[in-house]
Amino acid sequence: MKRITLLIIVVLALMPRFVAAQDSYDAWFEQANAAYNEGNYGAALELYKDIVDAEQESVPLFFNMGNTYYKMGTYPMAIYYYEKALKLDPSNEDVKINLEIANHAIADKIDPVPQSFIVKGWNNVKNMFSSDSWAVISVICFAIFMAALFLFLRSRLLGLRKLGFFVGLLTLLVFVFSFIFSMEKRRECQQLDQAIVITPTVTVKSSPNAGSVDLFVLHEGTKVTLLDEADGWSKVRIANGSEGWLPADASLAY
Repeated sequence: MKRITLLIIVVLALMPRFVAAQDSYDAWFEQANAAYNEGNYGAALELYKDIVDAEQESVPLFFNMGNTYYKMGTYPMAIYYYEKALKLDPSNEDVKINLEIANHAIADKIDPVPQSFIVKGWNNVKNMFSSDSWAVISVICFAIFMAALFLFLRSRLLGLRKLGFFVGLLTLLVFVFSFIFSMEKRRECQQLDQAIVITPTVTVKSSPNAGSVDLFVLHEGTKVTLLDEADGWSKVRIANGSEGWLPADASLAY
């Protein structure tokens, strides 16, 4: 009991600091937005970076940073922050549109490997919501399932028992899938397995060695999947399935 009381006291003591810090981040964000609207993109970017350096992240923050870099003509970094925003909220249409516009400004146009109907459908449904949204859906469905189960077990009316059974079955299925989607999205957000090439031109090698065979050339702004690392090199896969090694500092992971 004493430990719980002490914990409550500590939390209450630290709460004003947390609130004050959040107010500071909000103030920086508003100042950055004001600088952006005035066309002062350099000042806006510095303020956005200060928020990121404070380990804050959000879709609006990354989206605005992408917009700022795009206005400055730094398309690889614009793509990088649009992708980070989409990783948090894959359903955000504004981010998708701006990312598509930014991708038209880079050199490489790589056709992706076609996905099967099942894989494509699974990913489309999973990306309808963020991890937190899927978690909320799973909690709501579980609550409805428990209410339906209670109705099925306790009701004396056959019609209500049937209703409880079918509603419970449906919400149980939605709960299971929404929980799986939430876990997958959370895992994806925590993994740094994607990257954007930030070097103007880089030659992808057959092995992690500068003297190995040249496979193909990538340009800045191209998205790659990170597969492995060795001795300052990263093994990557591009959208068409081709794989190879490039210097680790030639790309920025997210």
